[in-house]
Amino acid sequence: MSANESNIATIIGGKPVGIADFPWQVGILNQGHHVCGGTILNEWWILTASHCFIKISHHPPTEWTIVHGADDLSSKNVTMMTVDKIITHPYFDSWIMDNDIALLLLTSPLNFSVESVPICLSDVTDLKAWSSCLVAGWGTTNASSVKFLPSVLHQVHLDLLTWDRCFYVFPVLTRNMMCANGSHGDACQGDSGGPLICHKKNNTTKWYQLGIVSWGVNCGKKDIPGVYTKVSNYLLWIKRMTKKAGRPYVYQPDSGYSLLLSPWVLVLLCFVMLLLS
Repeated sequence: MSANESNIATIIGGKPVGIADFPWQVGILNQGHHVCGGTILNEWWILTASHCFIKISHHPPTEWTIVHGADDLSSKNVTMMTVDKIITHPYFDSWIMDNDIALLLLTSPLNFSVESVPICLSDVTDLKAWSSCLVAGWGTTNASSVKFLPSVLHQVHLDLLTWDRCFYVFPVLTRNMMCANGSHGDACQGDSGGPLICHKKNNTTKWYQLGIVSWGVNCGKKDIPGVYTKVSNYLLWIKRMTKKAGRPYVYQPDSGYSLLLSPWVLVLLCFVMLLLS
C-alpha cells in the first residue's frame, strides 16, 4: 500500500481541546496553509513526519512556518515562527511509510510558556508500561469530508495495540511502526506528524510522546488501527541530526511537560498564595 493509497493522517470522533492541555502541539503551515502537526522537542526543534514534505518537497524552508501556543489556527493572535531547515529521514520509504520522521529547525528559539512547552521522549518500549493514550490535531473530523479541516484543535483517546496484532491487519508493518485505535475515534487526514502521547502507569503527572501520526486506512473504522512512527527507535538519530545541525537536542527522559505546569494548577497556587499573604 503506497502513501497515496492510504488516508495519510485527522481526528475522527474526537472533541475540541485547549492548547493548554497539549502545549507541545504545533501546526505546520506551507505558505499559510495547514499541512501537518508537530511537537516541540526544545526551543529549536520540532518533531514531525517525513511524508508531510513529499508533494511539496521543492518548497524551500523559508515557505514553512509553525504555529504554537494556539488551539485555533484561524485566530489572528497566533504566534508564528519561520523554519530554517527541514531534515527528513534519509531512508524514508514513501511506499510503505517506513522511517516516517522529520525534524524542523527554527530560525530563532521558541519562548516557553504554559501554552508552549517541550514534550518528553522515552526509550521504554513495553506497552504494558503505558496508559491513557491520546492523539490530537487539526485534521478533518469527518472521514467522508477530508477536504475540510477544522481550525480548532481536537483530541481523542486511543488504546495501544501489540505489534503482532497490528501486523495481522497490516502485513506491510515494519518494526519502526506502532499502532493504536479507539472505540470512539481515530487520527486521519490532516493530523499527520502530530504526537501519540501516553502516561506512564507509575507516573500520571507527565506525558510522553511514543508515536508520530503516520498513516492509516478508512479513518475511524472499527477494528482498523492507525499507524504511528515508533519514536523510541529514533532517539539516536534525533541526537545525531540535531548535533550535526549545531543545535543539539539533549535527551532527558524525565524532563518535559508535567501536569504541575497546567495553567489551572498555577492559578490555584496563586490563589493559595494570596490567601496566605
